[in-house]
Amino acid sequence: MIESPWSFVLTAIFLATAVLCALHLSQSHRTSAAVTTGSVHASHHGPIATAVHVNHLVMSLAMLLMVWRPVGTAGTWIQVALFALFGVVMLLGLPTVHAVGERVAVVSHVMLNAAMIWMLLAMPLLMGHDMGGSADAHAGHHGGGTGDEMAMEMTPTPAWVEAVNWGAVVLSAVIAVWWLVRLLRDPAHRAHSACHLLMAAGMALMLALM
Repeated sequence: MIESPWSFVLTAIFLATAVLCALHLSQSHRTSAAVTTGSVHASHHGPIATAVHVNHLVMSLAMLLMVWRPVGTAGTWIQVALFALFGVVMLLGLPTVHAVGERVAVVSHVMLNAAMIWMLLAMPLLMGHDMGGSADAHAGHHGGGTGDEMAMEMTPTPAWVEAVNWGAVVLSAVIAVWWLVRLLRDPAHRAHSACHLLMAAGMALMLALM
């Protein structure tokens, strides 16, 4: 779906986030019993951390798949439902987080989920395909279709889609900068911040490339 060399850059980013999220899940499972839900570290350990890290692990794997091949209509709607569910779970957990910085962190994860859902739903328009096109038709644009088929299937991206998409790019980039600041200011949780920085930056880059 994404041409090289960007496909390899995005693959490296989302492989890194997948590994970091898996490590965080393991660590969170071991230490959650020692951390109170309402503490300033509630988004690092406990139920909220588990939801965030599972969410980003699944998102990393979904993005890796998306970089290399179309997911099809069924796959798209399954992912939309899944990331919407994760977003609701994180929002429901927000009242248990009392520190302002940690609240902002949870909101940033929900925003990235919204950007992911936008990417999934808008991808056919962003990539110049008819919304009714099948996964096989989409694949034809990357090496399988004839010139006539490509001409018939390609449609211009509506202006409003471009505008919303660049809004999502900017939002993801702002979230990446916020996590960069957290990375620099909170040395005790640099791996945690680096994971979410990479996720937000990868989201911004992938949206911009579409």
